[in-house]
Amino acid sequence: VAVVGEARLCLFIEVDVAAEKIRLTKEAARLEGEIAKANAKLGNEAFVAKAPPAVLDETKKRVADFGATLDKIRQQLQRLG
Repeated sequence: VAVVGEARLCLFIEVDVAAEKIRLTKEAARLEGEIAKANAKLGNEAFVAKAPPAVLDETKKRVADFGATLDKIRQQLQRLG
């Protein structure tokens, strides 16, 4: 239920559970790939030695952000059953 001014709206949205599971699974796989790539960069001594601190910080931030998003997607998948 959403309240807009004096009006109350009741919205019912059907979700295609199978399609949503497929979409979330693909997105989770993409994020896992991005995390692996970023971690590979951080694990490469030559990259870490030559990269400016701002680049290293950005790469670490990307890993953290991707990890947080991946956790949310996994929670959504669990709720879908």
